[in-house]
Amino acid sequence: WTRGFAHVDELDIISSRRGLFSANIYLQQSTSGGELNLWPISVKSRWDFYRNASLLSLLVVQDAGGQALLHDVLPEPTVVRAKAGDLVLLCTQRPHSVRGPLYGQDRVSMQCFIQHEKGKPLLIES
Repeated sequence: WTRGFAHVDELDIISSRRGLFSANIYLQQSTSGGELNLWPISVKSRWDFYRNASLLSLLVVQDAGGQALLHDVLPEPTVVRAKAGDLVLLCTQRPHSVRGPLYGQDRVSMQCFIQHEKGKPLLIES
């Protein structure tokens, strides 16, 4: 799938009080492919969540028809081409994907999740 598998790692309302983030350190990048798509959408209320539930549910299943629909209805993504040594932090509650196919050298990265809850220390999970 050249456009990448659009997904979220946590399907939840985006809040300034709490969130789940992904930290990706790129050690080596492929010659072609491997760009990160980030869609600038967010669910900001329970009402948004309910109103868009059928579309949002496609972000947590592996279904070719659902992926085609998501790529048709989502706005154009921001595309990030990380280089070796780059750190990319992203909110995992926003849709994202990695473009393929990957050619040339392997794409190598290290990743962990960072949980934020206001008033508490950050929690790092690998």
